[in-house]
Amino acid sequence: MKKQVSIVLKNSVKFLIIFFLLIQLSCNKSEYTKLVNNEMAKNIVNDSLIFGMTFGQTRKLFFDQCWKLNNQKIINQGSSNNFVEYQLPKKKGDSLNSPITLLFYGIFNKEKIMTGMDMKFRYVAWSLWNKSLQSDKLVPVVKDSLKTWFPGNDFIVIPAKKTKGEIHVKIDGNRRILIEPITDSRTVDVRIDDLRYVLDKIN
Repeated sequence: MKKQVSIVLKNSVKFLIIFFLLIQLSCNKSEYTKLVNNEMAKNIVNDSLIFGMTFGQTRKLFFDQCWKLNNQKIINQGSSNNFVEYQLPKKKGDSLNSPITLLFYGIFNKEKIMTGMDMKFRYVAWSLWNKSLQSDKLVPVVKDSLKTWFPGNDFIVIPAKKTKGEIHVKIDGNRRILIEPITDSRTVDVRIDDLRYVLDKIN
């Protein structure tokens, strides 16, 4: 009899945990969906990215701009040749001695039109044993920089669908910025999308 009561109690606890998790996920999803709908309904177009680049420009123009920036020694070619590299200026009052590297590259559709941008942030002096330079400590710094570059709404946090962790989302009109779940101790991945071009999906 005691075993049966114990099993019932355990099952009840499991049910309650799952129930509250589902409620939380539903609320988070509703908050995100509501934010998307509200921002898109404003018909406000925010097409600016970085270095004067914009949504809707051609892939050729993106390469031309990168070429000019490289000649001006503002950016460099990334080590993997898949990204452009830029060293962020150190902020005043920053106690950390390590600057931050930004790697970025445009996202293009079949018509070679830029619909978004992939970014990767990491501390230059990153090391596995230096806990202050790990990616989880870098997320707040990245978030602060993105809010400075792209003023407007704040970030909201929602759970990732296909991977563990949280996604930080900021939407201003058609421009959506995602700080993706951390997958390693070094890099913070960011994706900027134009919601006019892409399907409204979160990974």
